[in-house]
This record gives sequence, C-alpha cells and structure tokens, in this order.
Amino acid sequence: MGNGTMKKVIGLIIGAVVVIALALNYFGESKEKTVKPLMEKETVEFWVVSDPHYLDKSLTDSGTAYQNIKQTAAGKELDYQEESWQAFIDKAIEQQPDMLIITGDLTLNGEKASAEKLAELLKQLTNNGINAFVIPGNHDINDGWARKFVGAKQEKTEAVSIADFKEIFAENGYQNATSYDKHSLSYSVAVNPTYNFLFLDSNIYPDDNQPQTRPVTGGTIRGKTMSWVKQQLAEAKETNKKTLVFLHHNIYVHNKLLSSGFVLNNADEFKQLLAEYQVPVVFSGHIHAQDIMTETVENDSLTEIVSGSFSITPQSYGIVKLSKDSFEYQKKENDVDTWAREKNITTPQVRNYQEYIKNIFMEDGKRLAYAQLIDSGMTNEAQMDIAAEFVGTVNIRFFSGNDYSSEEEVEKLKQEKGYQIIAENSKFLKEYIDSIIQDTNEEDNRLNKSF
Repeated sequence: MGNGTMKKVIGLIIGAVVVIALALNYFGESKEKTVKPLMEKETVEFWVVSDPHYLDKSLTDSGTAYQNIKQTAAGKELDYQEESWQAFIDKAIEQQPDMLIITGDLTLNGEKASAEKLAELLKQLTNNGINAFVIPGNHDINDGWARKFVGAKQEKTEAVSIADFKEIFAENGYQNATSYDKHSLSYSVAVNPTYNFLFLDSNIYPDDNQPQTRPVTGGTIRGKTMSWVKQQLAEAKETNKKTLVFLHHNIYVHNKLLSSGFVLNNADEFKQLLAEYQVPVVFSGHIHAQDIMTETVENDSLTEIVSGSFSITPQSYGIVKLSKDSFEYQKKENDVDTWAREKNITTPQVRNYQEYIKNIFMEDGKRLAYAQLIDSGMTNEAQMDIAAEFVGTVNIRFFSGNDYSSEEEVEKLKQEKGYQIIAENSKFLKEYIDSIIQDTNEEDNRLNKSF
C-alpha cells in the first residue's frame, strides 16, 4: 500500500472516530436533558430540617468531659437525640411525605460514628418509600474537632472525610441524583415534571489529603461550582422547569449580629444568579434561628427560609406542599412527648421532651446573661436573676421564630424590669436583645406563595 493510500485510510479511520464520538456526545447530552424525574406526581410534599448536630451515644460515657461540653453546646440537646429522631421518623412514616431534606450540620463535629448512626436512622425512611436528601454543613467534613468523651478526657475520634460522606450518605443524594458537581458535594435532583432541586455544598474544608482543621464558620459557592449551578439553572429554564435551592449558609442577613460567617462570602453574586433564573425560594440553616425573609433581587421576589436547629428548642421542622403554581410552608414541632407515651417510655426527659429542651436552651441564655452582667461589675444577685430570666425568654422567642411582633408588644417587653436592668448595666446585652427582640420583615413560621 502506497503512502498516499495509507494516509487516506488513516484519515477515514480518524474521521469515523470523530463522527462516533460526536454522536455519543450528542446522544449523551440528550439523555441528560430528558432524564426521568424522581416522581411523576404534580403535587409534592417534603419536610425540611437543619442543623441536627447528631452525636452518637457510643461516643460518650456521660463523664465529666461530656458534661462540660454540654455546658458549652449553645443550648443543644445531646442526651436523647436517638429517641427524638426515632419519634420524628415514626411520624414521617405515618404521614408519608415524599421526601425529607436536611440542610447541613448533620453531626456535632464531624464524627464518623455520628454520621453512620444518622444514616442508619434515615434508612428507615427510604425503606418505607420516603426519599431522604442531605448536604453537609460546616461541622461535617474533615472536622478536626471530632471527639469522643471518656471520663474527664476528650479523645480524638475518626472524622468524616469527603469520600466518607459520599459513601455514608450514598442513598441520600450521592448515588441517586440527576447531576453531580465534580468540585464539591453539590448535586441536583429532577423531582417531578415541574421542579428541580439544587442541593449545594457551601462549606470551606480541607481536602482529604490535607490535615483536618477546626471547622470554618464561613461559606462560599466556589467558582467552578457556581458555573455548574448556572448550567443546572439554564437547563431547567430550557425545559420550563422551576428550581428550588438548598444550602447550609444564608444568602440574607437575618440578624445584624449573626451575619459574619453566616452569610455566604459571595452572597451578592449568588443572589444575582438566582434572580437571573427566577429561583423563587432558597432553604438554609446555620444560624440555628427560624426566620423567613423575602427581598426583591433584579425585580424578582426571592425568599429565604432558614430552618431553626433541630438540636434546640422547639426542635422544629418545616412541611412544604409544592404544586405547579403554589408553595405552602408551615413550621411544626417534633412531638416526642406523645410518641414516648405511646411507646411506654418511662424516661422523664423523653416523656416531657418539649419542656426538657426548652429548659436547656433557657439555661444557656441565662448563662450568657450572668457572664455579661458579672463582667460589667454587677453584684446584685436578685437583679441579675431577673435580667437573666428576661434574656432566656427573649432568646427562645428569637430562635423559635416567634419574634415577629408589633411595636406595642415590643414596647411592653422593654418596660419589663429585666430589660431595664440590662439597659442600665450591659451595653453588649442591650445591643444583643435589641437585635433579636423584633422581626419586622415577615412572619417566620408559615408562608404561602404563588408562582
């Protein structure tokens, strides 16, 4: 065969390979765009939870180290989490929502044992036909604070790596999604013919081959992930689908004292992208406070629903009913008390769980007050008691989403003796109370929207 003939044959072979590759790419793209949704039903109900901060019982012997960590856990309930989760799961199995979504901070501090136990609990939902989707929070991946508590000592325990998270929660988004971001733990799900859900990893953590560090409070949507998000939103728009977004960090400032490290570092850029593709609702967590806020971005209404932490009073979750043209959100409280009685559980803290977790959070707020008042030089114990009780009560109002109040209600609170004592003695406490005493934008426990 001559050189000229050989070149022609090689050219034909290369041309055929290129044609086949282009055809495979074309049909691959078509398959991606026509993917079958998770369900065909037009109306979808999902429940949403955030920041459960689960700590597995195998990691503590209830010794002094554990008792000390409870005192610095920002009002979290850590002793009866398995029972409260079981009550919640049993309620879900009874009521059969289509899915449960958890927007990060699944574990206390990234303990692998805690993640594995939570995944085991969620398995009950998937076994009963309820989808469960999760994303990590800033405490979940390569967290150098992962500990077990043995007697008077804190000992390091195995932390969840990026690879671990994908494996442990494989059935909760990491094996059954529509599309995956190669550069983070973000993924998307085609829920039904009308909606896509974007589950975004907004956290900053070291890679698996790097040393584990203390958890970084702040978050961002990284550049390559932002490009992937834009691609997902564009593809949804091309097929006339709406998109809801779920992430851990906030896009809005929900409290002026809880913004640094809580709002995305690149929130403005991210909001512009969401507005460009007319995303109507975003769900987040991170600040542990229940709050709903709507702003107009580029002439479109964009609502953020921040779920209160499932680890603190009143252990709330959201129920969302989503149809083609409407969105209904209602906050509910986990009814562990009734469940405990039905199961003949005798442990008083579980039988009276709502009161128990309220007292834990109340005491945490009072500790804050006492520390600040003593630091300011106060010595009158009776007055400090009154002020501390006031701080604890107002704290609960704010974190449970019950601070949407009239001017008259706020003025009445400010006339209370506790507020007066604080105003006279602690600049810090007064500033804090003034920042949480009234939510003026919208009611935080329910929302109806038309699309």
